[in-house]
Amino acid sequence: MPTAQPSSATTEPETALPEGADKAIPVPAQAVSAHASHRFTLYAYQGHVYASNVRDKLIDLGSLAEEEDGSWAYALDGDECPGESGFASADEALAAVARCIGFLYLDGQFTAQRDLSDIPRPDLPQAPQLRVTLDPRGVVDPIVGDTA
Repeated sequence: MPTAQPSSATTEPETALPEGADKAIPVPAQAVSAHASHRFTLYAYQGHVYASNVRDKLIDLGSLAEEEDGSWAYALDGDECPGESGFASADEALAAVARCIGFLYLDGQFTAQRDLSDIPRPDLPQAPQLRVTLDPRGVVDPIVGDTA
């Protein structure tokens, strides 16, 4: 019975695939975005931050309002992100929210909160809104902006 002999080829340990791995099959180091990402839309509407998912469920994440000095501030429900202030516009505050939240936080909020679809929808063209794509594994940074 033949026995396996050590290979004389040298490979770099950091980039070498496990023995028997097929290079055509993506592995995490080769295909960071191989897992499905999830898209959400964030809204600034009547003093609140709302989020909707691909199923059009609408939830309230916390407050986002203009302060007395004209700057904008947000404070989210839960422990994911501390509130921040000093933004020049509601759009800038929404972008900060999008960079701060993670998929697990948002997924948990969608699971825990009731659908607010019975209130007037904040998806009017004049309402500040921002699309964000989140990686459920948290490996890829959020994609903030129009991802349609």
